[in-house]
Amino acid sequence: MNVEFKVLDNGLTIVNDKMNINSTSIGVWIGSGSAKETENESGIAHMLEHMAFKGTVNRNAKQIAQEIEDVGGDINAYTSKEVTAYYLKVLKENTELGIDILSDIIKHSTFPEEEIERERGVIISEIGQSIDSPDDKVFENFNSTAFKNQSIGRSILGTKETVSRFQKPDLKNFLSSNYGPQNMVVVSSGDISSDWFFKSIEEKFSEIKNNYKPRNVNSKWSSGFSGEDRDLEQTQLVFGIEGLRNCDIDKYSLRALTIILGGGMSSRLFQEIREKKGLCYSIFAFSQIQKTFGTLGFYAGTSPNNVDDLIETSLNEWKKIKFSVSDHELSRAKAQMKAGFIMGQESNSSRAEYMAKCMIDYGRIIKSDEVKEKIENITINSISEVAEKLISSSHPVLSVIGPGAKEYKKLGLSSLFN
Repeated sequence: MNVEFKVLDNGLTIVNDKMNINSTSIGVWIGSGSAKETENESGIAHMLEHMAFKGTVNRNAKQIAQEIEDVGGDINAYTSKEVTAYYLKVLKENTELGIDILSDIIKHSTFPEEEIERERGVIISEIGQSIDSPDDKVFENFNSTAFKNQSIGRSILGTKETVSRFQKPDLKNFLSSNYGPQNMVVVSSGDISSDWFFKSIEEKFSEIKNNYKPRNVNSKWSSGFSGEDRDLEQTQLVFGIEGLRNCDIDKYSLRALTIILGGGMSSRLFQEIREKKGLCYSIFAFSQIQKTFGTLGFYAGTSPNNVDDLIETSLNEWKKIKFSVSDHELSRAKAQMKAGFIMGQESNSSRAEYMAKCMIDYGRIIKSDEVKEKIENITINSISEVAEKLISSSHPVLSVIGPGAKEYKKLGLSSLFN
């Protein structure tokens, strides 16, 4: 990695990743997402992200899209629990245009009233689509049960009620409180010099005042059950326990455990539940390792008649992994982790995002050799130890959507691992 970074006087962090390629990926990452919302603000971070493309002092919505697309580039954004990002990709010769548009969006968005109403309708439709999609809704129910009455547990989209209330002053207030330079990282990955990039960003962003008001997010895990009866052909279920945060030294072992348990077609859950027993078409394990929360769990969609057998078989695999990780499983998990990281580093868009998140979460870039070393240091014992630590002290959450879903509360969550 040929990476340099600089911190401006107003606290803005700039990172330049020099690569010998013809495109430039540039983005602005803000260390605020839906986790920084109050209950009445639920969904406002996502709505603000939508509105950023709807007009500035210098450009209307069409011009923002047109100027980028006229040079063959693309521009997009996303909101997560902890981060909001605005990013684009252009050819090297159009880098200056890309910087100008991103800075215009961040500094000069006008939030036209007609666009607010139009985008409100789009987001309410998006919320309805999510509710109508059981494989999305089962995860929403899982999160709201695990992180009860907390911003981490609420949907990034918000609710129809909250989104219907947001007005221009609300958007401007959330922006000024969360989009401060001390909470912002601007990253470029491409064939441009650091001196030029740092100067260009300083010219565009140094005037941003630091009105950032930090909000502490202290997530608290709760055991519980969510059952939603629906007339479906497939029952959707998510089971999980509290995982690790990204400051935990065991996070690499947890990622390996997740791969062994349910990452791919050779994983234990896939082989035992789909290939051997034919209980479902789709099953996978997941781990969310974030700054303010962590989860470990699995998702499956199955026939209502197979739910009991699927849960029992899956949990047996969870119990066994504490005692029986093989050398081959360890080797495969390491290979998948290394390959995923290395392949991601071949894309300048992925590299830019990786570096931004490193700076937001750790205040430094975790270099490739360090990541590879951490992966190489994973052992069978370290996987068994993290499995024992998490499973033995777990407070399970089960979310089910489908016919008779509420009946699965009878399983008794406290005894699932006994």
